[in-house]
Amino acid sequence: MLRTLDFRRWALVGASVLAVVAGCKKEEAKAPADPTKQVFEDFASRVDNYMKVRKPLADSIGQLDPTKSQAEITARAQGLANAIIAARAQAKPGDIFTPEVSTILATLIKQEYSRRTEPVQETREDQQDELPDFVPHVNQVYPTTYPLATFPATLLPLLPPLPDELEYRVVQHYLVIRDIEANVIVDIMPNAVPT
Repeated sequence: MLRTLDFRRWALVGASVLAVVAGCKKEEAKAPADPTKQVFEDFASRVDNYMKVRKPLADSIGQLDPTKSQAEITARAQGLANAIIAARAQAKPGDIFTPEVSTILATLIKQEYSRRTEPVQETREDQQDELPDFVPHVNQVYPTTYPLATFPATLLPLLPPLPDELEYRVVQHYLVIRDIEANVIVDIMPNAVPT
């Protein structure tokens, strides 16, 4: 009888140890969460929220018909811009470019600029001259008096993807998200591009 009790006690102790070890292995098996991935997921969610506001507005104005006259295309774009601006009257800098994503993007952009070859860096001043020279604001119509400077091809793959309706632009030292069709600045990130 004593041996049966001892065996049961050791069996319980052994089972308990196995349970603790198995629990530890499960904890070890869980990889720590990637903070950059979480920040980019939040960024994507904020972009999706913008698109949820935009879609019914674009639908109410109707599909873009490229066969229309330039005046009709411009009027449709202005109508969409006005609707977006009204629907996002409370929009402010950082609604999409949160401080967390801005920190990561600024680091990626600075690293990309530092990897550029010396000849490319020497021509950078000329490239800066082609950048639009205005201070962008959220919900601002991108001034048509300024060019849409070519976005650096080496920089684009480093940034989180955007829907087809949106694009990144550089204005002075700002990184800007622009609604292409409406020509509206959706959000801005100051101090994004090295000067």
